[in-house]
Amino acid sequence: MNRIATSQLYDGCYISQEAFLDEKFIILSPEIPVDQELIDRLRRWNFSYIQTDGEVAESPVASGSAVAATSEGSPLAAIDQGRRDEREMQDTRKRYQIYLHFTEQLFANFLQNGMIPINPIHEKTKALLEDLRDKKRYLLRVSELGSSNVNYIVDHAVKTTIVAMATGSSMKLPPHRLMDLGTAALLHEIGMVRLPSQLYLSDRELTDREKKAISTHPVLGFKVLRQFDFPMQICLAVLECRENLDGSGYPRGIPGDKISLYGKILNAASTFAAMASVRPYREAIDGHTIIKTLLTRAKKAYDDSVLQGMIETFSLFPYGTYVQLASGHRAMVVDIVPGKPRSPQVRILTDAAGKAVREQPVTDTDTEQYKVAGVLNQDEVARLRPPS
Repeated sequence: MNRIATSQLYDGCYISQEAFLDEKFIILSPEIPVDQELIDRLRRWNFSYIQTDGEVAESPVASGSAVAATSEGSPLAAIDQGRRDEREMQDTRKRYQIYLHFTEQLFANFLQNGMIPINPIHEKTKALLEDLRDKKRYLLRVSELGSSNVNYIVDHAVKTTIVAMATGSSMKLPPHRLMDLGTAALLHEIGMVRLPSQLYLSDRELTDREKKAISTHPVLGFKVLRQFDFPMQICLAVLECRENLDGSGYPRGIPGDKISLYGKILNAASTFAAMASVRPYREAIDGHTIIKTLLTRAKKAYDDSVLQGMIETFSLFPYGTYVQLASGHRAMVVDIVPGKPRSPQVRILTDAAGKAVREQPVTDTDTEQYKVAGVLNQDEVARLRPPS
């Protein structure tokens, strides 16, 4: 493989074959022009040369294996983008821990002092609404959030709140209703806090008596919130968070036309959050499988408008899903394209042979060549996912 000094590169030239930063990482494909920003980045990153079997050329050379250039217009932009994504995800995990700590203290205060203050909850849901606006693509990678240091109910409450508020936002609910929905989601299992933890942490099949005890938690939660004068729409949402459209839910078994909108959203959001969490008997389930599972129960358990809002929020391949493209490249979903639920934006992680690429370009997946062909299994994801 030849070396080409970066001093030989100029704005608008091409490299006639794939160029590498080293023997492993592809940086440039033949049909992508060199630009001044790339040259500046190479120098800033102290790369004095690139490696290639080609040579500097005035015009592009066609290649059938290249990935589209990054949306930021520079083949090296995604190096920085990958690092920024990791930093943003780390920051989001820290923000998530703040919400966990708040919820943990909220539940503890309820158990110890019999108090549930409304105003701090409103402030926290308002802050979460702002975080969903600013950090949506990271907060919605819910399967990557969590903590082994808190009770499962605490973690589940926060994840449900994130999913419910994001879904409600896609359904065009105004901010004050999103905050009410967030409050209901954060407290939707407050009745469960009074039950023995072995009931919801068990990895065995529950007895009929234990199942009956579990089924009482929406009623317990409703009574608790009424006691503290929470608005009726929030109380009803907690009461109805396990009701299904076909009347097969609990505690009252009411049909869909009797279930409030908040209750319908909470039912789907809570299921999503539960499946996206590690449990004693399984790992967290990937977002694509969760969406498919929810869709199989459309009109039976979940409302069509809620599912549509959820698909608009997550697409069929939610944020953070690791996928394989038709071209053979492995990639991670980094953004959702409105109106294209099957074609998210992805960041390329490997070439078609499975070798990691340093460039990691961001590309659309709405062409036959780069459409999403499948979701990677857990072992493949573990090899590609950066350490948390």
